[in-house]
Amino acid sequence: MKNNDFNKVIQGILHMGVGTVIAQLINILAQPILTRLFSPEVLGIYTYYISLANVIIPISTLKIDMLIVSEKDETEAQYLTDVSIIINVITSIAYLLIILISILSSKENIFNKYGYFALLVPFLVFSNGLRFIFISYLNRYGNYKAISVVSVFREFSRGVIQVCAGFLNLGVLSLLFGFFIAPFFGLKFQIKNYLLKLKHRKFINFTNFKRIINEKAKGQILFLTPSQFINSFSSVLITISISELFNPKILGFYTSGLRVLEIPIIFITSNISKVLFQKLSENIANGKSIKNVFCFFTFALSILSILGFGLLYILAPSLTTIFFGKNYEGAGEYIRILIFMYGTRFIASSFSGVFTLFNKQNIELMLNLFLILTAFISYLLSTFYSLSVEQYLYLINGGFSIVYILLILLYFYFVNQYEENISKIF
Repeated sequence: MKNNDFNKVIQGILHMGVGTVIAQLINILAQPILTRLFSPEVLGIYTYYISLANVIIPISTLKIDMLIVSEKDETEAQYLTDVSIIINVITSIAYLLIILISILSSKENIFNKYGYFALLVPFLVFSNGLRFIFISYLNRYGNYKAISVVSVFREFSRGVIQVCAGFLNLGVLSLLFGFFIAPFFGLKFQIKNYLLKLKHRKFINFTNFKRIINEKAKGQILFLTPSQFINSFSSVLITISISELFNPKILGFYTSGLRVLEIPIIFITSNISKVLFQKLSENIANGKSIKNVFCFFTFALSILSILGFGLLYILAPSLTTIFFGKNYEGAGEYIRILIFMYGTRFIASSFSGVFTLFNKQNIELMLNLFLILTAFISYLLSTFYSLSVEQYLYLINGGFSIVYILLILLYFYFVNQYEENISKIF
């Protein structure tokens, strides 16, 4: 890897990393306060509804926002942004109608399990969908500083709103409101360049909208969107399963443990994946090698995963008691059970988008089907054999870990295949 390329990648990660570290430190500092202001049951119900939003948020644009980063033509990139905004609105409205029909047609389902808070979920999808669109937009221009600043504004505003709500004893509704409103903090800063360019052009018309969908977005819609939906749903299925098999208190312990496990992914993986996707797509577009970049970061992430998650395994029980409070001892045990799964996910998720670069979204779809199958089988076994929550989580850990390892191996395979192809050309 050339020093200049390496420096650009590292510089991008550092720029994004500083903002993310500050943003997540705010989030981390808020958690011990929230766990003392809200009961495990309330936090469990809140996370349940956030999970219903998170199954749709990653696909609210049908993954078209990813094309903004890799598009060669500047005008087309602006059109892709327009299309992403339109699709995000349509998806949010469609989800609202689905939830409304489900609530009216059935007395008990996943949407009205804890009341009618699910009607707010599509609004969470809309606001966070906008956030991801303009993260992709800023990523296109390598504007990592802006992404960092916005992430700090977002987490700070959410933390302040939710903590204040806790002191006022406002419950689940206030927690959901904080999640909804936070993406709008800093949005004006995010869309500044987009609006400037919009002054010198017309918003996309229906003809160009259809052309973009047919010519550029088919792969994203037909393969990557179902794949991402299945991936998200497999995680949500775990939350839904725990709420069905056990009680809200156990769900609260599980989701609290999840917050700790996801800290390395939020701090490191989310930043690295955005920068690497931009760099890998640039190199592939120019017919350059990507093997050195890929191998270096795979090795570095593996070392970080072993050291970081290994230390977390040792400290988990005492850490959760200190961090969340004495009532959250169970969260530490759940962290230990899921540690290997999150260690492998930490590496695999850093290269999200690789299948898109190689037009292999169908393979990613198949692998994500295995995730949802694992979650479903684990639920059935727990139901039939009355398994404990620990036994259920061991099943999840084993099945998901296998899929993440397979993902990493397939990344290597396609990178090597690409290297062989460009060596024949040159």
